[in-house]
Amino acid sequence: MRRRPPGPLAWWLALLAALLTAGCGYHLSNHVHALPPDVKVIAVSGFRNQTLSPRLSQMMTAAMARELIQRTHYRIQPQRAGSDAVLEGTVLSLATTPVTFDPNTGRVSTVEVRLRLRVRLLDETTGQPLYQAGNLVFRDQYQISASEPSLFEEDTVALRRMCRDAARTVVGDILENF
Repeated sequence: MRRRPPGPLAWWLALLAALLTAGCGYHLSNHVHALPPDVKVIAVSGFRNQTLSPRLSQMMTAAMARELIQRTHYRIQPQRAGSDAVLEGTVLSLATTPVTFDPNTGRVSTVEVRLRLRVRLLDETTGQPLYQAGNLVFRDQYQISASEPSLFEEDTVALRRMCRDAARTVVGDILENF
């Protein structure tokens, strides 16, 4: 016995089933916006710095603003006036710990840097937090070379890397509403 091809009704039912199951809840993370729809402009205020590293607050503020610009559709500005939300934070601590030593000289060859942050995104109208994290910890390591001048360059590169990683984490958390 020969089988008949499916009729138009079967095709329409198959198409309808495919369309209904296509919206299964998966989405791209860069399209998730957990902030209220009235937030269009975000001010990134200068991060406070409770460490002895003077440039760290500027590096963190710049990294946060850069990440928001790259990953969101919001307008980002430095001043609070005219903003719908304000991202503010404090660099709570910066600590370095020797990790490895040169067996020949006994000098430190690898250092771990640990950074702690407190970050809040506040609704500018109500003052209510849209996001807050009180104790974010980030770690990185860098090698110390034998020549002293390069020590500072490696330290700065590690701090920039940590600021970039912190900004990625914070902006991701804000967008995903964690």
